[in-house]
Amino acid sequence: MATPNRTTPQAPVQSALATYLPLEKNYRDAMKLYTRFRQAQGFRQYLQRRAAFVVPAVALFVLVSLACTAASVIFLADRHALLALPGMMLAPFVLIGSLFIEAFVFFSWLEGRALAQALGRRSKRDFDFGQMPQNVPWVLAALFLVLPLFILASVSVTAAVVLILLAVGIVVAIAKFDR
Repeated sequence: MATPNRTTPQAPVQSALATYLPLEKNYRDAMKLYTRFRQAQGFRQYLQRRAAFVVPAVALFVLVSLACTAASVIFLADRHALLALPGMMLAPFVLIGSLFIEAFVFFSWLEGRALAQALGRRSKRDFDFGQMPQNVPWVLAALFLVLPLFILASVSVTAAVVLILLAVGIVVAIAKFDR
């Protein structure tokens, strides 16, 4: 008779997934960022004062996510008609995943900039990019942003280049004009 108190060992595949694709940790990190936004008056004011940068950036994130999602569906449907349905079923995951990655990295970066400003540690250079966020989910970024951007480039190079240049432009504009 089995004892109910014993813990079953994780399967090797589950262990590897938990190690290299820590979804629960990424979700907790995102919720902590949201909580800090809600509770930290300084961070919230920092974002409100920079709404001229934040709102276009979020709109661009939505546009990039929609373009990556559409390109993924088109890419699979062009390969074979039977791949159109799996492409449509993957579409919400690509859309939500890419939007999550873009927003999480962007707002983590802005939080670091707000903290540096509050502590008086901002650089006096013309372009102050600040520090890269420490908790970037690289595996998710590769799966839900980099791979779909490559797929977008294979479907439409022009669209991919324009969206990437716009994203880089917003980051450079924030680094240049956010004082």
